[in-house]
Amino acid sequence: MISLHYRNLWWSLSSDFNIDMDTYSEGEKKKKEKEFNTLIDRIIKYIESFPEDISKRKIWRDKGNKYIDKIISTDGMFKLGIIDKDMKDKFIKATKEFISSSKKFDKNLSYEDIGQAMRNLWIVNMLQQAFGEEIKFTNAIFGYSMLYPYTDNYLDSIEVNKDKKIEFNNRFTKRLGGEKIIANNYHEEQVYRLVQLIEDDFDRENYPEVYRSLKLIHSAQINSLRQQEYNSIPYEKDILGISIEKGGASVIADGNLIRGEMTKNEEMFSCGYGFLLQLGDDLQDIKDDLKNDHITIMSQLAGKYYLDAIVNKLINLTIKVVDDAECFVCKNTKELKELIKNNCIYMILFAIIDNKEYFTQEYLENIKNYLPFTIEFCEGLKADISKKFKNLKKEYHGVEIEEIIMYFCEL
Repeated sequence: MISLHYRNLWWSLSSDFNIDMDTYSEGEKKKKEKEFNTLIDRIIKYIESFPEDISKRKIWRDKGNKYIDKIISTDGMFKLGIIDKDMKDKFIKATKEFISSSKKFDKNLSYEDIGQAMRNLWIVNMLQQAFGEEIKFTNAIFGYSMLYPYTDNYLDSIEVNKDKKIEFNNRFTKRLGGEKIIANNYHEEQVYRLVQLIEDDFDRENYPEVYRSLKLIHSAQINSLRQQEYNSIPYEKDILGISIEKGGASVIADGNLIRGEMTKNEEMFSCGYGFLLQLGDDLQDIKDDLKNDHITIMSQLAGKYYLDAIVNKLINLTIKVVDDAECFVCKNTKELKELIKNNCIYMILFAIIDNKEYFTQEYLENIKNYLPFTIEFCEGLKADISKKFKNLKKEYHGVEIEEIIMYFCEL
């Protein structure tokens, strides 16, 4: 059983610090901070240069796309430069199709919601490359990815009472089982439309694994509601099991949506990848989870014990899962594994800084060497970027900012 494998692996992993990544001197950090600020300022300035003359807008868009290509090809920090041109072009094409489809599906969707769903698209794209399949956007992948803001956020919301969540889950379970349920409200209608997009690509009779995995992730979401019941103590609930189940099921569903089913090795990696991403999310969300009494491995310990050792386990889990994966059949296997590992570990490192009060000073001194920026810069990064983008005008030459972004994302 895959979940048992990852449970045993988790307990067997060392809690010692073990990162084999580039380190940065203070001088290099300051240089990268300056380069990053310059990059953001240039992007802002470029948006502001949106031309009034309609005939010049395509040139503006093409020039901007070339600039993004240049950034990706020269990136050394997140290892994006190791992506070959074909992979990069298809990755960007799938992203643009996703953004365009999102606004067509629901014009009221926020870019935060689209960004959350798009992260799942990128996971699928990585799996497509690893499994030797073509990187591409499909309606099924869109449907499943968009279920995140429509279902996961709904079930996590403290503004929705438990009875409504249970009623929604019961009806959604029937819809995932193939029943034609009449939606009670707009929210349900949108959710059922997303399921229909998956059904349009994969009929239930020929692709049972697709629907088995969708039911699996939904069951895991229902079980994760147990994390919201009350502030439990360690060993009272199987929080580790819930994390493996929910995280693993999520990416197993991703994998099955690539061609309808996976090999055993592909499913093994997908489960482990989902598990480590789930723990990474839990690390990022510590403060919100503590505030809302949502219990995860991280929030259950935060404030009671320092998280140094458990995060070391997470880093070691990331390295082990990716290094041991036997399902990578693409021509650039070594580079792709390095890309996945590095970006997962960077996610962890930045999350540590966002929650630094839960770590020892000694640990922070240790991990800061692997950060491309200073701790102070990292702490203000989100706020600084948000402030710069908020200073943009609502429209340029009669075209709203969102429309400009959508135009830029056209193919």
